[in-house]
Amino acid sequence: MSKFNHMFRLSENGSSYRVYESGDNKARIDFVSDSCVRVAIYKDESEMLPTFCVDPDNRFLLTGRSRLDTSGFSLCTPETESTESGERFALPCGVALEVDFHNFILQYTLDGKPLFSDRKPLAYNFDGEFGRESYHYVTREAGERIFGLGDKAGELDKTGKAFRIESTDCMGYNAAESDPLYKHIPFYICENSVGCYGIFYDTSDTSYVDFGREINNYYPAFKFFKTEDNCLVYYVFFGTKFSVLQQFAFLCGKQPLPPKWSFDYCGSTMAYTDAPDSACQMDGFLDSLKKENLSCGGFYLSSGYTSIGDRRYVFNWNYDKFPDPKGFVEKFSKAGIRVIPNIKPAFLDSHPLYEEIAQKGLFVKNGDGTPFVTEFWDGLGSYLDFTNPEAFAFWQSKVREALLDLGITATWNDNNEFDVRDLDALAKGFGDGAVQASRIRPNLTYLMVAASYEAQVKAKPGLRPFLSTRSGNIAVRRLAQTWSGDNRTSFAQLRYCHNIGLTMSLSGLSFYGHDLGGFHGPMPSRELLLRWLQHGVFEPRFTIHSWNEDGSATMPWSYPDIMDSVRRIFAQRKKLLPYLYSCAYNAVENEIPMNAPPLLYYDDEALYQPNSTMMVGRDLLVGFVFEEDSETASIYLPKDENWYLGENLYKGGQSVEVRIPAGEPVPYFVRSGCVLPTDEAAYGFENEEKIVFTVYPKENGQFESFFFDDDGESFRYKDNECVKLHFVVSCDDNSVTVEYENTGKMPFAVSVRLCDGDGRKLYVRAK
Repeated sequence: MSKFNHMFRLSENGSSYRVYESGDNKARIDFVSDSCVRVAIYKDESEMLPTFCVDPDNRFLLTGRSRLDTSGFSLCTPETESTESGERFALPCGVALEVDFHNFILQYTLDGKPLFSDRKPLAYNFDGEFGRESYHYVTREAGERIFGLGDKAGELDKTGKAFRIESTDCMGYNAAESDPLYKHIPFYICENSVGCYGIFYDTSDTSYVDFGREINNYYPAFKFFKTEDNCLVYYVFFGTKFSVLQQFAFLCGKQPLPPKWSFDYCGSTMAYTDAPDSACQMDGFLDSLKKENLSCGGFYLSSGYTSIGDRRYVFNWNYDKFPDPKGFVEKFSKAGIRVIPNIKPAFLDSHPLYEEIAQKGLFVKNGDGTPFVTEFWDGLGSYLDFTNPEAFAFWQSKVREALLDLGITATWNDNNEFDVRDLDALAKGFGDGAVQASRIRPNLTYLMVAASYEAQVKAKPGLRPFLSTRSGNIAVRRLAQTWSGDNRTSFAQLRYCHNIGLTMSLSGLSFYGHDLGGFHGPMPSRELLLRWLQHGVFEPRFTIHSWNEDGSATMPWSYPDIMDSVRRIFAQRKKLLPYLYSCAYNAVENEIPMNAPPLLYYDDEALYQPNSTMMVGRDLLVGFVFEEDSETASIYLPKDENWYLGENLYKGGQSVEVRIPAGEPVPYFVRSGCVLPTDEAAYGFENEEKIVFTVYPKENGQFESFFFDDDGESFRYKDNECVKLHFVVSCDDNSVTVEYENTGKMPFAVSVRLCDGDGRKLYVRAK
């Protein structure tokens, strides 16, 4: 056996898998479904850490699962034949996989055409040919397009770029080019001239991906993935861009349905809790909401509430700032506003609980058993080791005692990048001895969020918990909402945060948002604040949050002279809430993202140009203005659809110039062939609800539409205690006929109207 020359042989032959060997190298292929294969490259002595990301059964993983586990998969038995160089497998989806036993080269064809393949003559680092890390080299086609990787900066298409995949606390990052950011999601979708495929590398180790930045004279065009992991386990998905994303999402387990209140405006700022009179500042926030007649569902309570002097100590209430924490929570709860307190997974070495935690051995440790100490916020501190069941339980107890027992029902899990890079820092691990903490950083994040989640469920078993997390791997989608982190205040950052949000959505994170207005920098100008609010209206998380350089707080009322504009934009959010909430259910049950670039759904070359549009659910198309001192946007309408804008109906495949003043709600296009629910009740601090369904018909033919609603906070919808309206709409030259049926157990009065500009007769009847 020589390097660059590894001859594999078949060693295990199952109906849905194969194992091949060459010396101490093993390669395994599992046919996970009709359109997905899993490939594992490892050695007998490889320490294959468990995965927390793969969870098709949606179980609550506290110790993870084997990366070679096949439970929960539908599995596939492909048609198989021997070839001169190895084996060939034909999948039901039309993809054929050919295995070349020489150097274990995998080649994929779609309907007989080459989709992609491992790079010849060697794609994997079997014997140190490429250095120390694990590598996967694959072919790269000129003109291919690549999407995904979580919260990555820049344009949507990542072709030609290179990225590091790990989590970092990147306060004030540049949304156009900073890397890495907060998420660890090694998943991407590639589209080329033959078709689409997606690859997910199941690892928690720091990794790197290169989509064409590197070239090498000795090889044809390639892209590659590299990881510090000692093995490779990856999934390949086949289908359209949309179906590839759905398959990845189903593989990773369901997202939780957020409570309805979380879709309302939620306030936040560092300034209020950093102030010495925090309780007064919060009272002022409540008074301002009432004065300005603005609705609010929650308030993200920044970590200043935990301060002792100028430092922050998780789970500690500063009674000088908040003399009566329980009374404070009750006051906000009575106003319909949930307090979402900030919690951090590290304890400063001066924390009142530090010595107790150290004596119990609950921190990430050095090799000699002492706490591993690193930089954290205002000084030095140690991270809790959430792989230790005692530390997991300790965190739960503190969440309950310091927060939930006060009536709090939500948590903001922040600064949880677990910035432990020292190879000598050890976590307890997963039952087989200690593990380097640097190898499992995103898993520690997941377990932190899981501990908070479980504490909240135990405290209020009938209440859907709400959590927000800044960092994590794809596993956190099963527990929490996220956001784009500590962005900057500028028009350029607004434009690129638009892309970051859609990239998260293309990576399986449907419930996301941004710190509207910009988190760090100067107070946003009037125009910039309004543009941020216009954008936030259409995303799941609608939150203004800031840490302005001058100590000011960005609030809806920061500029009294634009309050009428702010109120109109907030009122648009309330109007759309029934639709957004129904889209949230569709995201949970069917993996249809709440926001996505139109290119996810439409095969239309014009959509690949950088633009300012996004789909909201499947029925709304909205575009934004990201340029200062501009009021118009050219909105391209995807072809093969018709689109309504007010009374006007436009055919797809054209661009429409739309006027979007900064001080007005954003006009949006509605897809022909849908029923749009909106809240037509008056807007204000004390909200009522009046849902009206507007039919946007087709010229001729029939279509269906769906609407979901429930009590907004419990799990009763899982027992069908909810509203599930199914509309069937028939259209001809003279009439539009709507039939509807509520298959849920919750009664609901249906009010239907025809969109403006359509003169046909409307008929409505219950089925």
